[in-house]
Amino acid sequence: MLIASTRGGLLIATFAVVGWLSPMTAWAHRFGGPHDPCERRVGASLVHITLYQPQFDPDAEYCDVVPRSGNTVIVVDVLGDDLRRVPIGLQVVASGESHAPLTILRVEPKVYRRGVADAQVVLSGKAQYVAQVVIENRAQGEVLSFPIRVTAWYRMLIVPALIVIALVSLTAISVARYYWFASHQNSFAPLLDRGGAGSRNAARTPKTARGMR
Repeated sequence: MLIASTRGGLLIATFAVVGWLSPMTAWAHRFGGPHDPCERRVGASLVHITLYQPQFDPDAEYCDVVPRSGNTVIVVDVLGDDLRRVPIGLQVVASGESHAPLTILRVEPKVYRRGVADAQVVLSGKAQYVAQVVIENRAQGEVLSFPIRVTAWYRMLIVPALIVIALVSLTAISVARYYWFASHQNSFAPLLDRGGAGSRNAARTPKTARGMR
């Protein structure tokens, strides 16, 4: 019973770790909902940003975290006819401890009838980045900011790996305790039997003594 329940808990935790890893390694989605960090709503339209690093993984899509430094493709998708009629621009601002914020990419605003704009930029793990989508649909325009971080891919595995190690350790401890109690229960069984027999003999002794009197 204990082993079965432990295996069940380990299986559930494994699925949870897989669920943890999936969104971290690749954000394979477009317009994921109101809690999507790569999505912004502008009136009745939606703006979504997707990052690609095709030189490392041509199929992976990322959101606010990319796993490696290097050439990165930024794609801006617009859902809704309103924003497809106004100029949209894109810029990426880098900031770090050693320098002031610096614009490393600037795409001048223009109308994208198909609702898709893209550009390439080189990202480094030594800086923090903000992708800014500039929408000129008002007198002063509107800027949508999307933070971007470069985090080594193996760092994304640290927390899930610690969870797996903890679960394996708990499973091993539970199994060891189960077998320890089982083995000691078997070794104590003869002593318990002798103790029970002695108690039964002691209970009979007063009756025998009264019979002799």
